[in-house]
Amino acid sequence: MVKIKNIEDLLAEQAVRKAATCYSRGVDRSDLDLLKSAFHDDAEVKYGSYDGHHAEFCKIVVDGQADMDYTTHTVVNEYYDIDASSNKGTGEIYVLAFMAAGGSEYLVAGRYIDNYECRDGDWRISSRQYIFDWSRTGDDANNDPNGLFAALTYRGKHTMDDISYETLD
Repeated sequence: MVKIKNIEDLLAEQAVRKAATCYSRGVDRSDLDLLKSAFHDDAEVKYGSYDGHHAEFCKIVVDGQADMDYTTHTVVNEYYDIDASSNKGTGEIYVLAFMAAGGSEYLVAGRYIDNYECRDGDWRISSRQYIFDWSRTGDDANNDPNGLFAALTYRGKHTMDDISYETLD
């Protein structure tokens, strides 16, 4: 159903979107605390490469990115079914992840199948399963042969040294 039932469901959906955004930003900035903040303390994840408590998974992700040149996780489609009156909801989030490491670039497409709960007024992910859909790998082309982007001197970093931390926190 496409119709929003009430304003409470709409507000709850926005809170869930913020949790999803914290996840992506936390991954891309290697910010362990921000990444973990998307989840309730007892949340579980299922990725296949790791199934278990979210906190251990988050640490594995952040530690695994130390050798990455960059990562960019992009939410491209979202479907939510939130019931604020029961403090529960579900969602399917399509994600594209762009990464580079070791001279290769990667594009990975997948989906997060989430359960959300509101506890003490705080909506977060209570469980997440990742579904891998497809990927592409190629040579790292992170160059600018024509100098088109040379004047853009404010460069992003995939760590908490990123300039965004001067404003956002």
